[in-house]
Amino acid sequence: MDRNEALRILGLEEDSSREKIEIKYENLMRRIRNGEELDLHEINSAYDLLTGRIREEEKAGKLVLFYRKVMFNYKGWIILSVIVIALLASLIVPMINKRVPDLTVSFAGRYGSGDIDSFDEYLQEMMPETEDILVEVMYLDEEGESGEFDTGGRTRLSALLLTDDADILITDDTTFNYIRQDDALMSLDEMIERMNPDLSNYELIYGIEFSTGQKKIFGIDIGGNKLADDAVYGVDIQIICVAERTRHPETVEKAMGIILKDRSE
Repeated sequence: MDRNEALRILGLEEDSSREKIEIKYENLMRRIRNGEELDLHEINSAYDLLTGRIREEEKAGKLVLFYRKVMFNYKGWIILSVIVIALLASLIVPMINKRVPDLTVSFAGRYGSGDIDSFDEYLQEMMPETEDILVEVMYLDEEGESGEFDTGGRTRLSALLLTDDADILITDDTTFNYIRQDDALMSLDEMIERMNPDLSNYELIYGIEFSTGQKKIFGIDIGGNKLADDAVYGVDIQIICVAERTRHPETVEKAMGIILKDRSE
């Protein structure tokens, strides 16, 4: 193949610049990828002759040649793959690094944070074998007179329960009733029987177990409990309950015993 034949194959004029050669070659490659039957070997040979690509690639080495061909023919797929990998990493890395405490105590309701750190420190002191304890306050307000929570608070509370990240909840009456409607609380009868705590200062909150129709204890109103009273302010009603899907039943039972035994005694 001589230069004139190479120009004919690519459809170029004698005075065609390197830029025009590149554009014409890319157009022919695009037509081939779109299914048009052209002689790929002949086109590559013509391009090689006009640009001296073979001599350049021989100097660059086989690795550079491979890289150039891959990038030319699969550039779009490579970019798409990089985007997909980046998206997967953005989802997977937070899951890997997600903090999963050994015990979570959530004050959920119309509460403001008081001495929440002392509550956390006291539990940690009484439960040294429990390495990671999270005590948090989720403020849930109601919308007007509807009795419904604002959308953000309701979504956060539901996510906490659905993802099994809830252990012990201390709530106001509205929040407690909301959780009970979703059948998201554990009945406390067996736990209380094992612990045998002094509940004379507390009010037991009963409800019907949906699966059996039996009357069960689902909460304990610990209003007046110094440990809880110091932790938050706002609503006097503080109903302690346990998430049905808690991952840490034994740790929860020990923490319940500590909380129910008011440290002011």
